[in-house]
Amino acid sequence: MKAKFFALIVLFALAYVPAHAQFKDRTTIERPVQNGPVFSAEAADLTRQMSNRLHLNEGQYVKLYAINRTRVAQLGEINTYFKADDTGRTARLAELDAQYEQECSRILSASQLSQLHQEQGAPNLPADTGNGRG
Repeated sequence: MKAKFFALIVLFALAYVPAHAQFKDRTTIERPVQNGPVFSAEAADLTRQMSNRLHLNEGQYVKLYAINRTRVAQLGEINTYFKADDTGRTARLAELDAQYEQECSRILSASQLSQLHQEQGAPNLPADTGNGRG
């Protein structure tokens, strides 16, 4: 009885793996190792510039560094995977920008966020989008 039960479990497992692999969402982008020196150096430079302009506190700096490192990695992926697909690249970049904006609004104060938008030429968000306490 135990042998039949075990065989049945093995058959289900073998049937599940190929079926699961077949329906994998192919639109998602695998994340690269985000601790690579290129990502870290570029993210550190970007975060340092933001810190100088926006007068970040230590907590904000640490959180923005992590977000910037992820963003730099994702920008590289998008530009690589969608090199020949301008429409796809534009859509992915818009999604990435919206996500980045949302993360920044959680970390930066309203005045810092407003200053960031002015420097980037983006429209200002309402003053209540972030509390700067992240």
